[in-house]
Amino acid sequence: MSESELLTIGAFARTCGLSASALRFYADAGVLVPAAVDEITGYRYYAPDQTDTAQLIHHLRAVDMPLPAVVAVLAEHDPARAAELVDAHLADLDRQLQAVRSAADAARAAMHVGPLPATGLASATGADRKTDVEPLADSAVWMRGPMLAAAVDQIATATVIDPDMPVLNSIHLEARAQELILTATDRYRLATRSLRTAHATTKEWTATVDADDLRAAASWLRRQHTVAIRPGSTHVELTSGDPAETAGTTPAENGRADALGPDRRRCRNAADDFPDYRAMLAALPAVVTRVVLNRTELLDALERTGSPTITLRIDPAGEVRTAEGKVAPRHPATVTGPGMTIHFAVITLYTAVAGAVGPDVMLDLIAPDLPARIRSAADGDQLTLAMPCRPDTEETSR
Repeated sequence: MSESELLTIGAFARTCGLSASALRFYADAGVLVPAAVDEITGYRYYAPDQTDTAQLIHHLRAVDMPLPAVVAVLAEHDPARAAELVDAHLADLDRQLQAVRSAADAARAAMHVGPLPATGLASATGADRKTDVEPLADSAVWMRGPMLAAAVDQIATATVIDPDMPVLNSIHLEARAQELILTATDRYRLATRSLRTAHATTKEWTATVDADDLRAAASWLRRQHTVAIRPGSTHVELTSGDPAETAGTTPAENGRADALGPDRRRCRNAADDFPDYRAMLAALPAVVTRVVLNRTELLDALERTGSPTITLRIDPAGEVRTAEGKVAPRHPATVTGPGMTIHFAVITLYTAVAGAVGPDVMLDLIAPDLPARIRSAADGDQLTLAMPCRPDTEETSR
């Protein structure tokens, strides 16, 4: 195939329905590797005939299929057997849903109310969703409210109140054509996530917003179908509604971060500039060992740990042992690269893994004393940079 027939990662993402960040995640996990990678620029290119595979991955991940199961489906040459694997996963989901229903009914019975209706846990169908409209020709970035609220909850875990550096209690927003990037850091940990916008914006902008204001707005965001985010000189304004109905409106330039009514919220801008986190990421050495494992299992191991630190012993053969003293439970994993033993403060690793998106988590390890990248991918992607620690202390290495 000639180079002219290959697609850039952005063009391929639009074709298959996956974000560029998710494609990079799947490439690094060895699930869907590019057809070609430019040796000089590192740009990734995909062949048109990879579209079907990418779309299948998109559909399988939409039903929360773990990455090893996705790999098994892709490797299965018998369509009937592949369908059985999907059916087995759906049966597991049905059992989980039934367990949730039973627990919910028990809770309602304890409150002396009736059981949930048959559709009580059903999600909205396509008929319930608003139809997309043309984007506005201004700086507004349109996002689904619940999606933005979830991202704020995830990224805000990396903020900290520091009187010497107030900007560390803020979330940096970067608006691009079809994505909104949220980033926060406490200097020793960094979390960033990109989200697809509901409607493309024609103007790129950045803003550093008070994290407490965004947290306060999160409960309101969860109840809004779509919100517009517009930057101002003193604050960022969030407005709910349909893009067609609110076209031409502009945010007020003054005012505190408070509720302005049922359809609008303001979040103050930080007084200082946000740290250059991209330079920090670019300065990191290359990944040495890459591990993909089940997020729920890792969280369970962290929750069971009685020590302030946890040790991860990575075996190149394909498992991770989460050691606390002499106890070393084994967890199946996909491992690329040499083995490594690395220690983390439980509170550091737990917040990074708990905020991850999807059923799997990827650990990009450089060395036992250098930051580890904790990555996940779904409709958007999330990256958390976490410092390891010494095995005899709960404080992260500084």
